[in-house]
Amino acid sequence: VPVLKTALEHNELFYSDREDSNHTLYCGTNVLQSRCQGEGNVKAVVLNTGFLTSKGELVRSIMYPPPADFKFDQDSYKFIGILAFIALLGFIYTVVSKMSRNLAAWDIIIKALDLITIVIPPALPAAMTMGKLFALNRLKKKDIYCINSRVINVSGSINCVCFDKTGTLTEDGLDMWGIVPINEFKVQDPIKESNTLDYSSNLLRAMSSCHSLAKIDDELTGDPLDFKMFESTTWQLKDSEDKQVCAVITPKTEDVEVAVLKRFQFSSTLQRMSVIVQASDSDSLDVYCKGSPEVIMSLSKKETIPNDILARICEYTVQGYRVIAVGAKVIPMIETDLVKKITRSDVESDLDFIGLLIFENKLKPQTAGVIKVLKNARMKVVMITGDNIQTAISVAKECGLVEKKSKLVNISVIGNKLEDPKLEFKFIDEPDRVTGNEIALDIEKHHNDKIHLAVTGATWSLIRQYFPEQIPKIITLGTVFARMSSEQKQQLIVELQNIGYYVAMCGDGTNDCGALKAAHVGISLSEAESSVASPFTSKESNISCVTEVVKEGRAALVTSFGVFKFMICYSLTEFISVIILYGIDANLTSMQFLFIDICLALNFASMFGITEAYDKMLFKKSPATSLLGFIPIISLTLHVILVVAFQVISYYVIQTYSWFRHFEYDPAQGNHFASYENYAVFTVSMFQYIITAVVFSKGKPYRK
Repeated sequence: VPVLKTALEHNELFYSDREDSNHTLYCGTNVLQSRCQGEGNVKAVVLNTGFLTSKGELVRSIMYPPPADFKFDQDSYKFIGILAFIALLGFIYTVVSKMSRNLAAWDIIIKALDLITIVIPPALPAAMTMGKLFALNRLKKKDIYCINSRVINVSGSINCVCFDKTGTLTEDGLDMWGIVPINEFKVQDPIKESNTLDYSSNLLRAMSSCHSLAKIDDELTGDPLDFKMFESTTWQLKDSEDKQVCAVITPKTEDVEVAVLKRFQFSSTLQRMSVIVQASDSDSLDVYCKGSPEVIMSLSKKETIPNDILARICEYTVQGYRVIAVGAKVIPMIETDLVKKITRSDVESDLDFIGLLIFENKLKPQTAGVIKVLKNARMKVVMITGDNIQTAISVAKECGLVEKKSKLVNISVIGNKLEDPKLEFKFIDEPDRVTGNEIALDIEKHHNDKIHLAVTGATWSLIRQYFPEQIPKIITLGTVFARMSSEQKQQLIVELQNIGYYVAMCGDGTNDCGALKAAHVGISLSEAESSVASPFTSKESNISCVTEVVKEGRAALVTSFGVFKFMICYSLTEFISVIILYGIDANLTSMQFLFIDICLALNFASMFGITEAYDKMLFKKSPATSLLGFIPIISLTLHVILVVAFQVISYYVIQTYSWFRHFEYDPAQGNHFASYENYAVFTVSMFQYIITAVVFSKGKPYRK
């Protein structure tokens, strides 16, 4: 979708990447059309180049991905340390035992150093990537792309998934349901067809002019919401020959022109946008401002706001509709050049509240099914949206995020710092039931999802300020977080991580970038700005990709576990064989080493990742993430004990036969190690390598 960019405001504020994104062209942007308001050409100042641009940041994140602080990786480094210690013991044993038999110093050094490469296999890093590579290829076939392969294993541990609402759980586009005009400070009945309003109606003119649409090659382009709103008016937009004018809008049936003199672009932080227009049938300038109802109400004159407006807004939001409020005011006619110097704060105040715009936002077909799969897998599922809390709650109920039998509780903070602030909890379905701090924060009592908490961005800020100790309890039971800014979304993700959740974030908008970047696993449903901040990007713009990422992540994690254990046991098995043969100054031959390393170990390690992810329902428990847990340590220890036992037994059993001849080391023959002891230890170890590969290659419930 083409995005309209405008010139920086003339004020004393410092430039901000976040606040001034509407005035910034990013590297890689394709400029479709430019228009200078005044004489001369459009000019811009270059702020960043190379890796400091947004495109450069993407390239850098691909080339140098941030380290994934994952327990499996941490434990693998510790295991390498344990292997290094074992190699040191073997080194000391070899030096001491061979020196006691007066062997050549050079031969002792070579044999001792060989043990280090045997115990710590050089192929381990390459083998560990095999599962990730196979998972990446399978995801690619499903139109899911990853720029950081280290996140694959982390996605297998996900136990909390956060979703944006609009464009993620619901359809990208909004359908215009109707409008609710305000006449004589009273709420009127809803009107389905906005074009039935009189052409002089302030509400109709606001809908036709307060947007960021533009014509490119005679085609109207811009934000889908603005497009639906403007389309419903049946007015026409055309470019003006006057370069001081942004656009001209005219009704089809009347000889009237409304010229847009200045736009204040929509800001997710301010939750509003506004325009200054001049109508050909008016001797003054009009200001139209649209945004969230609470923001427009705060900017409007109190006497223009109907007493029952909150109840009417609630009536629509509880049904899942998205509500946008509109305000207007008249300012004296001034020169066009002076209009450009008017600041946002000058026009966005003392508005007349003139009406509501009602949009219908439908769930995507895949949403309810994916939410059900995730909840059946006992994952915590959270909605984080910038929309109204009543709309968010309605969508949460519709998609199954909040079960029918569950209690939904809205949290608010009463009072201020001077009045001893307190937490208040209101049951959504029982508005008369209000309780204090003793409610639902008892997690042990409500651990079975009987209660869901709903929190607004304003309440979240107050909780962080006055009740930081309650945050872990609140977010454990929290399901719906509404009116959250980009920064607050990121804060929530970090708090969830702080209490031990492995968090995935799925979103599609610019305001999701911070949360996508902060999460353990970020999944973008858009190829725009959000794809830069997240390791995963799906071409299919629905949340079905989340279950695919989790399935492949679990398969890759289990594969990595199996490969790591196999490589450890393979190296220790080979180490034990060599240590036994060192006792008689023998060793495995070069061909035997080659056969073990290439034909067995490398092939087995490579084939681990071929097994595909389990394609049935997600298992209710995530795979283990620690290599140093009780079960992994015990299994590896017992396995090594059995390996030692069988190799030692084979070494002594072969000596009981009458045809047996002891090996005698001859320095003159160099690496000639053919012997009965070598044959016995080598043949037994062959079966041990094969058994090890079979034992550690797990199938269901994470792989086929």
